Amino acid sequence: MANEEHLALLRQGVEAWNEWKANNPDIRPDLSFATGSGIIIREAKLSGVDLSRADLSRADLSRADLIGSNLSEAHLKEAYLSEADLIGANLCEAYLGGADLIGSNLIGANLTEAYLSGADLSKANLSGADLVGAKLIGAKLSGTNLSGAKLTGANLSGAYLKEANLKGANLKDANLTGANLTGANLQRTKALDTNFNKATLTGACLEDWHTNSTTNLEDVICDYVYLGAEQQERTPTQGKFAPGEFTKLFQKALETIDLIFQNGIDWRAFFVAFQKLQIESSTLGLSLQSLENRTNGAFIIRINVNPEVNKEDIENHLRQEYESALKSIDKEYRYQLQASYEQIALYRQQCADLTEIVRVMAMNPINVEIKALTEDKTVSDASINGQSGSNLVRFANPIQVSNSQLSIQYDYISRQTQNLRETAARIQKLLQQLEQNYPTSTPLEKQMVVLEVVKKIESNPALKQWVVRIVNEFDTQDLKKLVDHPLVNVLMAALEGYLEVD
Repeated sequence: MANEEHLALLRQGVEAWNEWKANNPDIRPDLSFATGSGIIIREAKLSGVDLSRADLSRADLSRADLIGSNLSEAHLKEAYLSEADLIGANLCEAYLGGADLIGSNLIGANLTEAYLSGADLSKANLSGADLVGAKLIGAKLSGTNLSGAKLTGANLSGAYLKEANLKGANLKDANLTGANLTGANLQRTKALDTNFNKATLTGACLEDWHTNSTTNLEDVICDYVYLGAEQQERTPTQGKFAPGEFTKLFQKALETIDLIFQNGIDWRAFFVAFQKLQIESSTLGLSLQSLENRTNGAFIIRINVNPEVNKEDIENHLRQEYESALKSIDKEYRYQLQASYEQIALYRQQCADLTEIVRVMAMNPINVEIKALTEDKTVSDASINGQSGSNLVRFANPIQVSNSQLSIQYDYISRQTQNLRETAARIQKLLQQLEQNYPTSTPLEKQMVVLEVVKKIESNPALKQWVVRIVNEFDTQDLKKLVDHPLVNVLMAALEGYLEVD
């Protein structure tokens, strides 16, 4: 019950009350169950005051300081609370029918099960407010900030929400039948099982809003919408939707859920999470339907599920597994970054080996021009082709050479074969070293190792020159035969493709 001394002080007027409140900051006034119907206490300092179950119908509390006050179950019918500061206030089950809350500050306020039908909340700030189960039938919310607000199960039928900011709000199970959402911001709004029947959505921003098959979009009135923030990606680009076209375009199928990743996606973490859920719950019928890369960098993954499953539970489970996989990968990356001196030394040794390959190959010229000499001794196609090594095919044109020139050619072939073997040995050693530092158990991981090699080549002009030389002068099939490593085919194909593109 109300403290009679506190109640008497309030009845002396706002100036006396505010002075007493300033002089007694440690006292929490108790005005619970107080009767103050029609009382005028504009700009009163009522922060932290217990006004639970108080009767303040038609009271004038405009611009009052009610930060953190307790107004649970208070009767505030047609009360004047315009520009009142109600940050963090408790208005649980409060009756605010027809109340004037224009421009009021309700950031983080608790309005669960509150009755706000017919209330005027135009330009009010309800960011982060809890309106679960609140009744807002016919409420005026034009220009209201409801970003991040919890509106689960709220009744907003017929509400005037023109240009309201509902970014990130939770509208699950909310009733917006006939609501006016013209120009409203529904960016990242969760609208699962929400009823938009006959609502007006012309000019609304639907970027990454989250709906499901039971979101009711029947008979929605809509000429056009924006799929990007700040009126970007108008749909349709010109003209208007035909009657019923909006519903056909945006109504979800019964067997899909959407996962939206605003700031990009770690594919490795996602597939770990997805495969884990597939294995754990084989009856869910999970499969990937489509991937969409938005122009703003967001990814949308559409997943097929069995119609009878709880789609919200699946989504929550997937996101939890994804976050868990991200943490594991992050831990792995941090471990790798904290490399020991031995690992750093190994990396430096790898670089040194690459440099040595370039140095040795530079000292062993491969391009040797063989000129046809007019001598009596003829080397036939058969005698040349009879030699081992497919590189001889390059010199199989019938030419006349002397015995001395034939000896030179054979010396060259011997050196060429030795260079081939040395090059193959060095490539094999390089692949073995890379394999020690990078996993190669899956096809994707093997491709990543090859990409690392290509990156090294591109950043090292000398190495690039050596690669050009071995690809152009050696038969890659010979190299593949001499390199005993499972990655050699992938590597050589990548090098040939790299040089073709280059």
